[in-house]
Amino acid sequence: MDLPRRHHTNPRFYLSRWAGRDKEVCLMRVIGGDVRAKRYHPKKTGWIWDLYRTQGVPEEQSQNLETQFLGPLDGKAALALDKLVAKKPLSTEERQHWTHFLLSLQFRQREHVALIKSHMADICREAIIASEEEWARLRKPEETRPLIEAMAGDRQLALAETHAEKIMREIIGQHRAEPDIMAMHWCCIDLRGSRTPLLTSDRPIVLLSLSDPNSYIALPIGPWHLFIAAFDDRFERQFPTTDPTKVAWAMNKDVVSQAREFVWGLDDAELDFVRTYIRSASDRVILSEEQRQEALAAARLGPDLLRSA
Repeated sequence: MDLPRRHHTNPRFYLSRWAGRDKEVCLMRVIGGDVRAKRYHPKKTGWIWDLYRTQGVPEEQSQNLETQFLGPLDGKAALALDKLVAKKPLSTEERQHWTHFLLSLQFRQREHVALIKSHMADICREAIIASEEEWARLRKPEETRPLIEAMAGDRQLALAETHAEKIMREIIGQHRAEPDIMAMHWCCIDLRGSRTPLLTSDRPIVLLSLSDPNSYIALPIGPWHLFIAAFDDRFERQFPTTDPTKVAWAMNKDVVSQAREFVWGLDDAELDFVRTYIRSASDRVILSEEQRQEALAAARLGPDLLRSA
């Protein structure tokens, strides 16, 4: 069986919402210090080769994060998206699928995946060093190598990569924010009265701290539709008296400012807008230095990570 190697950071079902009559979307991409536009079919953009590949394991297991988790997640989210746009009620299960998709958009970019993998590699290295004494006590008589040598190469790589895969599954599928998002008031805002269509990007979701009762989540789900979740129904109540063009402009500014490399739209009419605002906002911090140091300190206390390998 051919394993999937094109791993979508922005899934095809999602980008397809921006397809024009030619069935293509307009990609505006940072290249050599400038932003250039080109049209692509949704299946030919928004992906990175082997992004979610787990290294060091047998080939048939190397794409499990894509085939067993993210691929099925996207398929279920696509069905939920259809109902959101059609303003049909979602079941509890469908709300959960959409919640997982929203959470995935924060972690499935190239830089964030690389950070998670690098962090787990550091933790595994510290855990191995901390386990040398126990290894010396329990190893077979014929085994004379220190643990750092015994785990060298693919064994250490596989340990780090499989734990990185596990972390990716947990932070998307078991995130502590899931109950709050599930309980929020969801709505789909129709912006077809706007003079400006919505854009999307490699950082498309606006998600403020959910500890604030006034916080909200916003995601463009097509050129003329905006998903919003909040702890009350104020956005849905206020929209009929709000200028849809102003809403679209403000959302585009947030989505493009967060973008690092890619922005998609119906066409290149907003190319100058993208050039002005892309990368103007700081990237989201998914792992603080304090959190990193705490995890490394925990790894130095004992071999628990190795026992779970």
